[in-house]
Formats: sequence, C-alpha cells, structure tokens
Amino acid sequence: MRKVLIIGVLLMITIFIFFIFIKDSTPVQTSRHIISVDLKGNSCKVTVNDPPKPINRSTQTERFESPSCNKLKEGDSITYRYLNEGKYLYIVSINKEPTKDPLSGVVTKKLENEGTFYIKVKSNSFGDETFPIDKKVWNKVNIKSNVIFYLDNWDTPINITKIQ
Repeated sequence: MRKVLIIGVLLMITIFIFFIFIKDSTPVQTSRHIISVDLKGNSCKVTVNDPPKPINRSTQTERFESPSCNKLKEGDSITYRYLNEGKYLYIVSINKEPTKDPLSGVVTKKLENEGTFYIKVKSNSFGDETFPIDKKVWNKVNIKSNVIFYLDNWDTPINITKIQ
C-alpha cells in the first residue's frame, strides 16, 4: 500500500513538472497603453501599463526597432506581437490603426497542416518565425524567396507586399 502511494505521488509530481516546462510563457500579441516613450531614430524604449498587475499602476518597458517609433506618444494604445519567442517586438497598430511596418526575410520552409498554409521566414532583424499565409500566395512563394511583408492581428495571414 505504501509503494502505491509513493508511486502515485511521484507520478503527480512528474505530471506537474511536465506541465510547467511545456507551458509557453511568451504571449503572442498584447495591447497596452503607453506611459512614456524614449526615441532614438527607428528605435524606441516604451514604458507601458501592465494590466495583469494592477497594483500601484504597474508598468513594464518594451524595446522596439520600428519606423513607427516616431509616431508613438504618451497615452496611445499600442498593439504589438512577440516574434522569435519574444526576442523581437513588432508594432501591429497604434490607436487601432495598422502600422504596416515592413519586415523582410528569406523563406526557408513551406508547410501545410489540415488546409492551413505557413511559411517559415529567416530574417536578420527578428530571427526565425513561422507565419500563416494565404494559399494563393503560398503557391507563388518558393524556398529561398526574399519576401517583404507586414503583420496584422495574430492568426491572420501575413500580407506579402513583394516576392523576389
């Protein structure tokens, strides 16, 4: 009886640890209000509110490399996406207006999963990332194609503006 109890406890601990390690702690997209902006060309350090921590008006600082940095000001609502596991932040919209900031990279892989199409893009700015793409555009893109695109809200296909 004692062995069964010990095995049960060890199994529960193992399952608990497993779920901790598989949990992806990097959000995909978030919206915040800007508290302050520190501009340096196309680079900016932005302090935003942190709604999950409402105690004493908690804030967090984010860094962006974006042409839209010069449009940011205190009080704006900003939506941004985390790329490459949070190593690169992309400004999707400012006050619900899409920024359409261009990103570029090389297509390294084309994927299809249950009727949904994806491309994996490698970029000097954001690293490796997989994006959903429309089937018509997926058919036009080749591996090693250079693409220029912008992002909308999460889980919508990327908008490719140029294929080379």
